[in-house]
Amino acid sequence: MSIWFYVGIIFLAIELLTFGVVSIWFALGAFLTIFFKNLSLEYQFYIFVVCSLISLVLFRQISLKYLKGNSKELNRIDEKIVKIENIDIRGNFIIYTVYLDGKLWEAISDERFNLGDKAKVKSITGNKLVLIK
Repeated sequence: MSIWFYVGIIFLAIELLTFGVVSIWFALGAFLTIFFKNLSLEYQFYIFVVCSLISLVLFRQISLKYLKGNSKELNRIDEKIVKIENIDIRGNFIIYTVYLDGKLWEAISDERFNLGDKAKVKSITGNKLVLIK
């Protein structure tokens, strides 16, 4: 087997272990370099670099557009929340489980809400909504 096959497999493994499109371009370059096995290793390396860069330039923006999707759904600032449940206190914050657009979210606030109170999303910290009255 060609060394480029193993290089491609390594880059595919890295791609599977990371979040986002990171090393698939190098895997593609390595797999394309297999077709040039009759050339010297130096020329194969140049072909690998050129194929990887071309695939990176041509396909990165397109793939990110389709993988990222529509990010409007994540913009929850100033949204109104009606249903609040499961109150828990951790440190200085009160943890809530809220329903927003039919989805379950974890929310934090330094203000106290009762079941069924209305709240407004002030910001998003990590994967939690920050609520205000």
